[in-house]
Amino acid sequence: MTELNRIQTLLKEYGLYAKKSFGQNFLINEGIIKRIVDKMEVDTFDTVIEIGPGLASLTLPMSKKAKKLIAVDADRDMVMVLNDIFKDSENVTIVQSDFLRFDPDEVSRMENRLLIGNLPYNITSELMEYMLQKGFKSAGMMVQKEVADKFTYVAGKKDNSPLGAFIKMTGKLTLISDVDSSSFNPAPKVQSAFIRIDQKNKIDFALYPIVKALFKDPNKTIGNCLKQYHTFDKAIAYLKENDDERLSLRARQLEAEDLYSLALLIQEHN
Repeated sequence: MTELNRIQTLLKEYGLYAKKSFGQNFLINEGIIKRIVDKMEVDTFDTVIEIGPGLASLTLPMSKKAKKLIAVDADRDMVMVLNDIFKDSENVTIVQSDFLRFDPDEVSRMENRLLIGNLPYNITSELMEYMLQKGFKSAGMMVQKEVADKFTYVAGKKDNSPLGAFIKMTGKLTLISDVDSSSFNPAPKVQSAFIRIDQKNKIDFALYPIVKALFKDPNKTIGNCLKQYHTFDKAIAYLKENDDERLSLRARQLEAEDLYSLALLIQEHN
């Protein structure tokens, strides 16, 4: 049975359908599924936490390799199906919860967990921020292709983002595969990409709001961006006194390491 047939059979059997409110587009491309599971090296982590497992396109093959797999889905209907699929699996736990209300620290250790999921595209940034705040050894995510490009930070790139910069500060982002819309059922209107992030350094997430402030307006200098926040007045004064040249540059022009050191400096003198 193909993955498409399996998904269609489950939907018919349980009287369900893909819900736009949950951003449900079920992955059916078996080659992409295998590539993701292989490249994420599921068996090397103590705990795998899957976000939005849906009808188990990734969950099933991962369950054959994972030591402990926790699948978190907000949709009661998906959870019902998943509980039936994995009722005899000792290494799989199904949790009904919005991931933003789920605390991975209660079930795993930050330094040896894998977070993986086909993220709802309408809240990708919010989920990513939460994941970075909690920390992980590695994370694998299906995102819109254009979002994957924004998350890939290269100094000087026009569409650099604060989230991309923070990801670069913490570790390494790798493109696992571009994913055509035909790889899903139903097919989304956008192209997708699956990315992997390996977190080498756990950076204090309190720096992230500072990094966001540096990117407040991509066409303005860092100095002009910071001026919009009175909370940074002391830090601006310190940077001016020390003739910090970064004030006259745009955030997207800096290397991630420079943004990190600048954010630390602002935090220290704020």
